[in-house]
Amino acid sequence: MDHEVAGIHRPFWEGFPLTNISLSLTPDVLHQLYQGVFKHLISWCQSLMTEAELDARIRTLPPAFGISLLSQVSGKERKAMARILLGCLVGKLPVKGIRACRAILDFIYLSQYSTHDDGTLASLRDALDIWHAKRDFFIDATIRQDFNIPKFHSLLHYVESIECLMFERLHIDFAKNGWRASNRRDEFPQMIMWLARQEKISSFATYLAWLESTHTRRQR
Repeated sequence: MDHEVAGIHRPFWEGFPLTNISLSLTPDVLHQLYQGVFKHLISWCQSLMTEAELDARIRTLPPAFGISLLSQVSGKERKAMARILLGCLVGKLPVKGIRACRAILDFIYLSQYSTHDDGTLASLRDALDIWHAKRDFFIDATIRQDFNIPKFHSLLHYVESIECLMFERLHIDFAKNGWRASNRRDEFPQMIMWLARQEKISSFATYLAWLESTHTRRQR
């Protein structure tokens, strides 16, 4: 039956022509960067060096396991690999390849800053510009034919998303803190109620601040 077919035929933002729905697709450091972009980078380096050679270099840095021995790699393990990858490539990849890999690693680490200013966002843009300038190394090495990969395209929107949303901060405020305030059983309605109360407290505090400022002006 038609109503059982998966998919949204009329999106909820259809009646809001000025809405840019893409702005609601916030960056995800774990799944986009570590389990996406960095995962691709590892596979390309393995193709350039062979899995055995990259594993051998990793094992020279104690304590470490070879990447190819891990059947399911967690985000924590990906982060550990990111710390040592560049050192394992020195002497094997040419300068252009090293700079391309370093640019991606710089971007990953810069994007995780808990706070940003104009300087850090400029550094984030610079890292991405270097990646775009050097990434054709992987095409020249016949590792890739193109970079039409959604998770690499998402890097273009990180600075804008950080400026608009500071995504990880919002995730902590709207999800983690609410979950911690619940009793961990049927937590969703408890989280909604907790958030509603926080909003009311914030609104009342704003009202009191306005009332106090108005009273102060009248006394003058």
